[in-house]
Amino acid sequence: MYNVEKCQYPEIVTDDFFKYTSKRVSGFAGLQIRDGACGGRSSSKKSDGTVHFCCDKDLETEVFFDVIKWVEQNAQDILDLSLASFEEVYWEMRDLIIESLIDEHPDDVVPSISGYKDLKALCGVVAVHIKGSGTTTKPRFGIEFGCNWEDEHGAGVSFNGLDIIESGYASDAFDFE
Repeated sequence: MYNVEKCQYPEIVTDDFFKYTSKRVSGFAGLQIRDGACGGRSSSKKSDGTVHFCCDKDLETEVFFDVIKWVEQNAQDILDLSLASFEEVYWEMRDLIIESLIDEHPDDVVPSISGYKDLKALCGVVAVHIKGSGTTTKPRFGIEFGCNWEDEHGAGVSFNGLDIIESGYASDAFDFE
């Protein structure tokens, strides 16, 4: 997350509203690095899987850590479900982006894809937002992505366990009960 004091799990940083930590999650490796302002791409290298986790500051740290472990164990399924939920929107947004390009080549920004797994090269995790209203076996959380096809608002998915609650803009990853 941009402009947040970085720390590595199991260390946490707390501000007036949230707790934060960062952890390397192998299931999220290979995506874009999105540590820039508003989830902007901050490196041309591929991510090593380090992602930022946050929760409301009142959530018990033990619950926060339990959900982080659950997300880590299920990261590949979470990523696949997220990317699959974005595929149709990608095609719609791609056409709009191509119409607005001036100097860029469409294949450099929004290339044609053969399936949702190709989106892995076009987005990166900004943060995992953990909500306290789930259980340790079926936690509620959201994944916020920065992405080529929605540069202004990003993309997001909210989950209850491995069930998608909502998918769309980045706000869907953190603006849910």
